[in-house]
Amino acid sequence: MSDLSPFAPAPAPVPVKTRARRTLRLLGAAATAGSVAIGLAALSSGTAQASAAGSGVASGGTAVGGAVRGSAGAGIGCDVAAAYYDTAPQSGNLAMVRQAVLCLINAERARAGLRPYTRNSALDAAAASHADAAARLKWWRPGANSHTNPQTGSTPGSRITAAGYCPNPLSWAYAETTYTGWGGSGTPRAAVHWWVHVSTYGHRQIVLSPTLVDAGVGAAAGAADPAGAGASGGGTFVVDYGRCQR
Repeated sequence: MSDLSPFAPAPAPVPVKTRARRTLRLLGAAATAGSVAIGLAALSSGTAQASAAGSGVASGGTAVGGAVRGSAGAGIGCDVAAAYYDTAPQSGNLAMVRQAVLCLINAERARAGLRPYTRNSALDAAAASHADAAARLKWWRPGANSHTNPQTGSTPGSRITAAGYCPNPLSWAYAETTYTGWGGSGTPRAAVHWWVHVSTYGHRQIVLSPTLVDAGVGAAAGAADPAGAGASGGGTFVVDYGRCQR
């Protein structure tokens, strides 16, 4: 059972000091018996950025996909990564878990008639650093902005740029989705299922974007919500997406 309902209304668009000029946020909350998860989506293209935030749980779904090339986990096929679809991240399995997330995402894209995302090392680095920070600082409580690090002030755009994605572009776009869960909901399958089949806050549109082409995945052990601190099976996931024309 699950119950997805608004947590707080979005404020009017406000200026932000990034490559984007406008931001819009929508907050929501949901829970199910024994486990909780949080997800947030952010999208930027050219001069506009839109964000949506939500909290919920998810499970279910199956997927297959291609192998990683030119990034962390290179050569790991989805036939191997499938064994980690229902496994929470731990220090010894992060490469497999990250690939499992990408395989599940690309399977959803295949079902929608879309090309798979190409794994990108710069986006990997940006996503991994944010997932690690979130699991350590645990600020993703309901209503929080999971995209902005409260200690460093980093945003999806600043992290992706600092990691070296798409320098000096003619045009570019980026997006980010986040998820954290525990008690059986901190797995790649739970994260991707929630983004695509549960969330009503913009995650599905990003995962199934017809214009974004690159992706990088971050995963960290433990929940990023303080309510899940110390709980078993915790996982925190960040996926950064991009399109670069140079």
